Amino acid sequence: MTSIVMAYNSTNPVFQPKFWNSIQGNDRMTLEGTLQKTGILFGLATTSAVGSIALGFIMPGLLYPMMLLGMFGTMGMALFLWISRPAEPTAFVLIYATLEGMLIGPLTLVFEVFYPGIALQAGLATFGVIACMLTIYSLGILRPTPTFNKIVFTLVGSIMLMYIINVFLVFLTPWTIPFLHSSGPIGIGISVFIIIVASLMLISNFGMIDAGVRMGAPKQQEWWGAFGVMVTVIWLYIEMLRLIAKLRDNR
Repeated sequence: MTSIVMAYNSTNPVFQPKFWNSIQGNDRMTLEGTLQKTGILFGLATTSAVGSIALGFIMPGLLYPMMLLGMFGTMGMALFLWISRPAEPTAFVLIYATLEGMLIGPLTLVFEVFYPGIALQAGLATFGVIACMLTIYSLGILRPTPTFNKIVFTLVGSIMLMYIINVFLVFLTPWTIPFLHSSGPIGIGISVFIIIVASLMLISNFGMIDAGVRMGAPKQQEWWGAFGVMVTVIWLYIEMLRLIAKLRDNR
C-alpha cells in the first residue's frame, strides 16, 4: 500500500493536502476515471432534483422542508467529509450528491415560478463559465500557483463566513447582511464578485485533478476530485440564479 503526499494548495477544502495524506491504494487516479465519477455525481444530483420537483408538485408543502434538508444536509456532509476524510468516500459522496439534488430541485423551482426561464439561463451561464475556465486553464493563461490559491482560498473563506453569518441572522433575527440580497447596483456587484471567485476556484480544481493524475494519486482520489468539482459547480449555479434574478428585478 502506498501513500502519496500531494504538496498542493487548493481553494476547495476537499482538495487540501491533508486529504491526500490519508488516501491509500494501489490503483492510480486517471482523468477518465475522475470524469466518469463526476458524471455519476451530477447524474445522481439531477435525478434527485427532478424527483424533488415532482414530489413538490404533488405535495407543495414538502418543498421548503426538502430545501432545508438539502441545505443543512449538504453542509453537514461536506463538514463530515472534510474533517473525517474516510478512506473509502464513495457512499458518503453519493449521499452528498443526493442531498444536493434535494436542495437544487426545490430552489430552482421557486426561482422558476417567480422568474420563468431562469433555470435554463442559469444553467447555460454556468456551463459557459466552466467551458471558459477550462479553456483558460488548458491554455495556461491562469495557473493555480500557491500564491493564486492562497488568495482565492482567502476570498472563498470570507464568502463562506458571510454565508454562515447570514444564515444565523435569517433564522435568529429579522435582519440580514446589508445588500447581500439587494437588486440594486451594490447587490448585483456582490453577486458578480462571488461568481468571479467561484470561477477562479475552478482553476484550482482543475489543477488539483491534473496534479493527482500526473503524480499517480490513489484511485480513491477520483471521488474527491469529482466531489470538489461538484461543490464548486453547484455553488456557481446557485449564484447564477441569484444574479439573474437580481438583474430581472432591476429592469
